[in-house]
Amino acid sequence: MQVHFSTDDLPPRDRVRFWCDYFAKQAHSITPGEIPDPGAFRAEAGGQVAGEFALLDIETGLERVRRTAADVARDKTEAFFIRRFRRPLIWRAAPRSTLVDLIHEPGDFCVSSTEWRFDAESKGAASFGLLVIPQGALSPLLAGGRLARPFRLPGASPLGSLLGTAVDAAKAQAPLLPDKLGEAVLRNLCGLVALACGASDEGAEQGRVSLRSAQFAAVERHVDLHLADPGLTPASAAGALGISVRQLHRLFEPSGSSFARYVLRQRLLRCRDTIAGATGTGRSVIDIAFGWGFNSMATFYRAFASEFGGATAVLRTASRRED
Repeated sequence: MQVHFSTDDLPPRDRVRFWCDYFAKQAHSITPGEIPDPGAFRAEAGGQVAGEFALLDIETGLERVRRTAADVARDKTEAFFIRRFRRPLIWRAAPRSTLVDLIHEPGDFCVSSTEWRFDAESKGAASFGLLVIPQGALSPLLAGGRLARPFRLPGASPLGSLLGTAVDAAKAQAPLLPDKLGEAVLRNLCGLVALACGASDEGAEQGRVSLRSAQFAAVERHVDLHLADPGLTPASAAGALGISVRQLHRLFEPSGSSFARYVLRQRLLRCRDTIAGATGTGRSVIDIAFGWGFNSMATFYRAFASEFGGATAVLRTASRRED
């Protein structure tokens, strides 16, 4: 289910209170810090809620937020929270012994749960993505069933990069699916989070499944970004993604395809759409094919006919008739 909330249409005096109430409903209770100009305050949230999972984008003028003991006591539902910050932020968590200061840069993840108090201070208006995972979905996958403490996962680390790719893929997929399937997409992220947190035996197994899924999504994204490059090869892709060529090929084994066949099909689809579309008007087939990374017209024509059962001229003639 898609959700959206904005304070823009609320009376200025009510905005902070309504925002805190909304955030408590979607995630957890918070206590706002001092706001220099409450009348200028604005906040907005939007994203996907599926079952007890949520994947939201948050923009809020609260530069400082606390989660107090009273906030913890107020919340009756327990959950885990994975934030990905878009602006620098200092997160001071209050564990049972010593304080934990986590300094986050844009792209970093902060992993916490309902039980922890904290004091967060953003450099400017806070902006972050938020993944809410119900306790029952993640606890069985964690060693000891809980977080030993909140922690930072650098966005540039191998696991952070894969988690970011998986979250981005979930943001794109979940809104297109029925709620149950959308929930399954978000649940699949639990394995990666468990690997980051310290997985139990069950979590390690699910983590391997989630890791494979995230790696494949990273390959798809890399191909999409470099499809027009004739130099896109298994070796270049594996090197850019930090995996071996053998690992890259193994990712395609369950589909019965291969990296080369996947790249070829994506190029053919782009060529077909360009030839039949408005952007292809006035462009030669040779120009289009070379523009999408082909370096042999004989290879292109043969592959095109095999994939779509016809010549490019037939496709272009049919598209003109439809116009």
